[in-house]
Amino acid sequence: MKICFVSDQSFPSRGGEGVSTQNFCLGLKEKGDEVVLFTSRVKNPPSVREIKIYRFFSIRISQGKGYLAFPSLKKIFYILKREKIDIVHINLPTYLGWQALRGAKKLGIPVVLGFHVQTGNVIPSSIFLIPFKKIIEKWFSYFYKKGNIVLAPSFFAKRILRDKYNLKYLDVVSNGVDLNRFNPNRVDIKNIKNFKKRYSLDDSSVLIYVGRLAREKNVCYLLKIMKYLKKMEKDIKLLIVGKGGLEKKIKKEIKHLGMDKEIVLTGYLENIDLLCAYSYADIFILPSFNELQSIATLEAMAMKNTILVGDHTENAAQELVKEGINGYTFSLRRPCDVAEKIYKIVSCSKLKKDMQENSFKMVQEHDMQRSILKLRGIYKELKRKSRTKKTGLED
Repeated sequence: MKICFVSDQSFPSRGGEGVSTQNFCLGLKEKGDEVVLFTSRVKNPPSVREIKIYRFFSIRISQGKGYLAFPSLKKIFYILKREKIDIVHINLPTYLGWQALRGAKKLGIPVVLGFHVQTGNVIPSSIFLIPFKKIIEKWFSYFYKKGNIVLAPSFFAKRILRDKYNLKYLDVVSNGVDLNRFNPNRVDIKNIKNFKKRYSLDDSSVLIYVGRLAREKNVCYLLKIMKYLKKMEKDIKLLIVGKGGLEKKIKKEIKHLGMDKEIVLTGYLENIDLLCAYSYADIFILPSFNELQSIATLEAMAMKNTILVGDHTENAAQELVKEGINGYTFSLRRPCDVAEKIYKIVSCSKLKKDMQENSFKMVQEHDMQRSILKLRGIYKELKRKSRTKKTGLED
């Protein structure tokens, strides 16, 4: 099959959607499919030999959220026709996504729409912004009804599509995690020793957050938790892995709290450095308001982390937690709630080890290879139906 993925935020990725798109592009290529990508034109783009990438005129949104592409319909139509695309898979309801959708429909190409963004990712919760949120909700509803099928990364996300947007043709395909790449056995004692030395770490218990330093990720709540743990006189450190618009504010608050030694900002980490960060940590913590799955949580589980996820109505990562089995959910209003759960885990080595092993067992269901196989099955069925419709033949 020849698949065209559409994502403004890929190669380089900005957030979970971009990572998911990249993983599926490369994974499908490994399975023998031909893959084309429509994305933004950026400065110094990474070299990607495995797939053909078309980049379009783009405008930068912000340092943390990357670019948005603005192609002409004529250009999109021409490329889709020339490349003889079988399936168009669009992962964002942006101008690029809309033009790709229009081009595919005009050519009779089946369209898969991926659900990777909530209104909370776009606009902050505020009474003054309610009219704008309603406009975006109407756009999402209109856009997602145009696909042949809409794919959600979690059952939580599927419920949103069904209940809020009244969609019928839905399925769930986990973003997945590469269990060969995120493998505890890839990290040895020497790797950990170098990592500890680089960030001046000791043998304290360690919490880790991995993700963008953005409003919807609620990263500042972690500082409240650390402040409470310090009052409890608990020797626990926090690794914050990632970058984003709130970085300066977080650094300033850390300095104000006098917790430069307890809280370490590493910036973006990749490859073995990221694996070391996960391996060195005891507990992965996610205080987000908005998640449709959370790839970082899947990665942490694959690296045998205990999981703590914030209890919020729009946080799908709670689906990855079995209370008391591989971790806990926690209150986003009472730092004492999560502080007590952290202490409970780190003070009992058996509980911590059992939770870490259970995380590892549970994440096997989200193996990237399983997600790719399911996705290919969906593509094949759409292609079959499209061919049947064009020829007027029945199976």
